[in-house]
Amino acid sequence: MNTDAKKSYKVVDRGNVQYLTIPAMEEMTGVFHAFTTRKQGLGARNNGINDWHPVAGAFGIKPGRVITVNQAHGENVVTIDTQGLVDGRTEPRTVEADAMITNARGIAIGVETADCVPILLFDPRVPAVAAVHAGWRSTVKKIAQKAVKRMREEFGADPSAMIAAIGPAIGPECYEVDEPVMTSVKDAFSFWKEIAKPKGDDRWNLDLVKASRLELVQIGLAEHNIHSLGMCTSCRKDLFYSFRAEGRTGRMLSVIMLKP
Repeated sequence: MNTDAKKSYKVVDRGNVQYLTIPAMEEMTGVFHAFTTRKQGLGARNNGINDWHPVAGAFGIKPGRVITVNQAHGENVVTIDTQGLVDGRTEPRTVEADAMITNARGIAIGVETADCVPILLFDPRVPAVAAVHAGWRSTVKKIAQKAVKRMREEFGADPSAMIAAIGPAIGPECYEVDEPVMTSVKDAFSFWKEIAKPKGDDRWNLDLVKASRLELVQIGLAEHNIHSLGMCTSCRKDLFYSFRAEGRTGRMLSVIMLKP
């Protein structure tokens, strides 16, 4: 997977759940995060499976305190707080958005992906966290930057203090887009030549992970604080779901929580 983000991961076994973490964030106090694999993934959507109970158990919280987004492939950022949460709730809940932010402890926020870029953000000083879903449409709408801006506006977060963990996503060697997509990319980013390579016949290989990394640098994150698993979902179908490689398939969860 060709990206300039730092690449590293750790395999964590917690109860009946095995997941991946970014070591740099794993070492931070006050926060849990996880990237699930297809072994603990959502399962095929046509099976109607939506069970993040093992993840909630691994985090030591009730399933009703796991909140995911119903991705709209847009730019909506939702603030999550304890209002409306019911301790007796037995199922995770969803919100319509492509990013969530929170400074509430004991609430796990996450995004479901199967090629798109999942980004987890943590400001240890506030503290506050964010979970971002960045497909190509959300990427060109600068969803990662908008999540950082909202964290700054609502919580007083400092981008220079933030750490970013980028989860499993499709790599540029497997992600081919057409000229209409590239037109949107060119309109959005002055650095578009750094994230795209022409293949001929108006086709391009696009590096969404690198695009997200450069977006985060632009908004003020330090390059050394941006980390990536560095694994392509399409190349690693043994470990991850990939919509591009498999068609209708399951989803992984990328989730983060401030410790209670």
